Amino acid sequence: MHKNTKTPRLNRIESPILRLAKPYLQTRNNELHTRNAIEFAFRLLAIHQAERAVVIPAIILHDVGWCRVSEEIIGKVCRANPDKDLLRIHEEESLKIAREILGIVSYDPLRTNEILEIIDGHDTRSKAFSINDKIVQDSDKLTRFAGSFWFLARRFPITPEAFVISLERLIDRWFFLPDSKEMARIELSRRLTEMDS
Repeated sequence: MHKNTKTPRLNRIESPILRLAKPYLQTRNNELHTRNAIEFAFRLLAIHQAERAVVIPAIILHDVGWCRVSEEIIGKVCRANPDKDLLRIHEEESLKIAREILGIVSYDPLRTNEILEIIDGHDTRSKAFSINDKIVQDSDKLTRFAGSFWFLARRFPITPEAFVISLERLIDRWFFLPDSKEMARIELSRRLTEMDS
């Protein structure tokens, strides 16, 4: 795996998308989650031949729909094996908001279609249809091992140590890319170090 260099900055097209998405990311720790997912996406883009113009907007917009989901449903899906029908609610809402935001910035229609296709099912599909989709899905899940770990650990009715074990068991099943699996294992070792300090 390549060494992690400084994370690239969002460009003049991506920055307005994030700015428009930000008001929708104030639920569930989603702004931190999204920024962390962007970092992982850039790291994976540096390794794999994929289309930044699809991956970065998709990762910025993939979870904007949580703002339209009730706290009751959010509580039910914030667990190890959430109900996929309940997870679909935020995917469907994210699609609506993403379509609107991409329209506001007059985003390329072909890329818009792929971005929306990736968002549609990013948490409920077990397969990926492209390298772009793999990077988005893997970056999203990697945050659970990194920036979102402690937020989730406080919400799950298990100890942080047990959460590490449950995440470790999911690595080979969850991630599409070998590099993502390696990143996940490195992040878990960092969480264990944090617990010891």
